[in-house]
Amino acid sequence: MIQLLINYIKQQTGIHNKNNVTRTKAYLSFYEKFPEIKWALLASFVSRNAGWNMTDLHTEPYQELLSEDRRKSLYLTYESINWFIFQDAYPQLLLYQLSKEKNTPLFFLLKHFHVSKFMEKEWYQFYLHKNKKRLLYAQIINEQNVVEQPIMDQAPYQNKVFRTIPFLFQNFVHINAVILPTEKGKLYGEYVSHFLSVSKRISIGKRVANLLFYPYLFPQFLSFAKNVEITGSRNEYEQFMSDAPMINSKPLKDYYRETEHELTEYKGDWSKRVRIKRKWWRDCKLKKIERIDESFYEKRKLFWKMSNINHITDSQSVEKR
Repeated sequence: MIQLLINYIKQQTGIHNKNNVTRTKAYLSFYEKFPEIKWALLASFVSRNAGWNMTDLHTEPYQELLSEDRRKSLYLTYESINWFIFQDAYPQLLLYQLSKEKNTPLFFLLKHFHVSKFMEKEWYQFYLHKNKKRLLYAQIINEQNVVEQPIMDQAPYQNKVFRTIPFLFQNFVHINAVILPTEKGKLYGEYVSHFLSVSKRISIGKRVANLLFYPYLFPQFLSFAKNVEITGSRNEYEQFMSDAPMINSKPLKDYYRETEHELTEYKGDWSKRVRIKRKWWRDCKLKKIERIDESFYEKRKLFWKMSNINHITDSQSVEKR
């Protein structure tokens, strides 16, 4: 019986982890069935943003600024991060579903999917006490630590992506953002910086989550998630904006085939070698709710202008300090 459950979860994870669109849809579908698992909706929006970043790489400014090799490296970075997170998170979601269906906690099976002891403990706590925000924060903490060793610490990603001039420029001017759109053409979200810091990524995740579930905005975000087809193109939300500089990117499937991944050997359970910091659990209060449509597109225009500056090339990189 147990082996059948393990095989089922592995099969379903493989089916839904084929590409960015299948992952985004799987997270959203799970949230619609189990809205108490708030992280699933957050993950769907973050995954959706990753798709937009992927198709951006085929737009003219990126093609002029970055070589094909650089753009491929950036794509593989987005794809690998989201693949690893899904590979870790989706078995957790399915085990929660099975635990509810069978009316008994099955989280002892998480070890068969390389899930941390940290999350096994948190799932049991949630099953008993139903603390939604604690589970949400635990999942944010877990997934950002999950990608640290196989992605952030690896030399190929460091040298080809994280230390390049274009990446550092984006980080410096805060051009990257996790966007939460509405069907009224309004954009909310959080700018992403200090991407290599686990603590910063966790903090950004908590702020995006608190914005996503902010009472008067949440229904608008949820409506967008449910009603707008997931394609991986920024046209998903730009179609509702009257003043956005439309680039007319195509759907993700028109640019990328499914990418083969290997589940690399982890250096053990991350939670056994990393100290859980108190600040990771602290709430991130939203000081002010503001739209970011105008500032986001001003920053994008600045980045697009870089494509016409000859002395900045994608071949430049920063020496390791």
